[in-house]
Amino acid sequence: MASKSSSANDGSAIQVVVRLRPMNEREQRHGTVPVISAKTKEKVVTVVKGKGRKQLKSSYSFDNVFTAFSSQEEVFEETVKPVIADVMRGYESTVFAYGQTGTGKTHTMEGSLERPELYGVIPRSAQAIFECLKQPQYKEHVVKCSYLEIYNEELRDLLVEGKNSHRAKLDIMECKDGGTFCRGLTEMEVRSASDVLRLIQRGQHQRMIGETKMNKASSRSHSLFTIQVDGKISLIDGDGDFDFTGKLHMVDLAGSECAKSAGNDKSAPEAVARERERMNINRSLLTLGRVITILKEKSLHKNVNARIPYRDSKLTRVLQESLGGRCKTVVVATISPSITAIEESVSTLNYAQSACGIVNKPFSSSSIAFGEMPNFSDKKSSGECNIESWQEMEMRLQYMQTQVDEAQAALARKHIQQQELQEKVEKAEEKLLVKQKQLYDAEKENKALKGVVETETRKRKEAETDLYRRKLI
Repeated sequence: MASKSSSANDGSAIQVVVRLRPMNEREQRHGTVPVISAKTKEKVVTVVKGKGRKQLKSSYSFDNVFTAFSSQEEVFEETVKPVIADVMRGYESTVFAYGQTGTGKTHTMEGSLERPELYGVIPRSAQAIFECLKQPQYKEHVVKCSYLEIYNEELRDLLVEGKNSHRAKLDIMECKDGGTFCRGLTEMEVRSASDVLRLIQRGQHQRMIGETKMNKASSRSHSLFTIQVDGKISLIDGDGDFDFTGKLHMVDLAGSECAKSAGNDKSAPEAVARERERMNINRSLLTLGRVITILKEKSLHKNVNARIPYRDSKLTRVLQESLGGRCKTVVVATISPSITAIEESVSTLNYAQSACGIVNKPFSSSSIAFGEMPNFSDKKSSGECNIESWQEMEMRLQYMQTQVDEAQAALARKHIQQQELQEKVEKAEEKLLVKQKQLYDAEKENKALKGVVETETRKRKEAETDLYRRKLI
């Protein structure tokens, strides 16, 4: 997607954050063991793999880590809000949500549009952009939105309602500057954040979703919601204007999943369609991972002659300009703490860590597959059973302790926010008292002046009366 902005500076490297969702009702009901924990303050995710004497702990560090106690507001404020400033200066920026199906990608990107406190990245970004545009330096502006879906490597316009949404032909075209754009994609002008919410709702009704073993309403397609801001800013010295075009691409990727986790009956026609969806989803996500990895290597002056496989997927082709290193890119990796999802969670963590290029990768001895919960009636010695049972209990306790720590940290953050708010209230009250005193002094002075005026007026009248009497005499 073409951009008029200049290249970003070295400070616009890919930012990678991880969001760990809580154990869901199904996992709690089945007594699923939590094997992944996270700490927001340390920005670390810990994974426990294996069992018995082969148990291993691996730690992953990221730019930011969020847990079940992190609110939608905290995720936005810490990761996406700084990106808005770049957009309002004319840069292209992209936010990805990546992870296994059922880990909270759509919750992170869209959230609940019925409750403002549960708004996700897209509605909060719209609010932030329109708040910026209220500032006096923005003389003129036009804001447009588009909503694109990539389903089975086919492009669909989610803002075209009814049967026409499937018939509309969309093509990926190249710009003269090497970027790309989607020919035929609807761009609708919006004048408020409320307009953006209505467009999100319109697109939600048309997205391809389906039930899988991991998620009853799993997104079976990638979606790309773009907000474009064309604006004019008055220069500080008043000598001219600064015209800019900023774009914010917010991508809700379809959930990655292995065939076993999908849990489809391959003999059923619907299952065949689901399997095709799964293969296309995973293929495009794999291409996306290769693109980001090669771009990161090139930024580190490694593998400089490698071909970037933009054309291997419609997803990476559409996002070619956004993935070209000239924009602020944020990857939000979402994971589950459950032992039943450990393969996908570890894969997501490895993908996320390769995206941010962290050198100290955790050690992994082998690929571990977990099926059903351990059955302690197998042909094992009682000693081995007791060890594994004790270690399982220890993992549960560690997870609970981490949850307690995170809850305390969240409570501490709320306490600090309340203290800051209280300080602001106290300062406001102090200012109010000062203003009230100034008002009282002014009223007192005004009253004194009024008394002087009345006295002088009375004296003047008495003098005039006295003068009049003398003339009569």
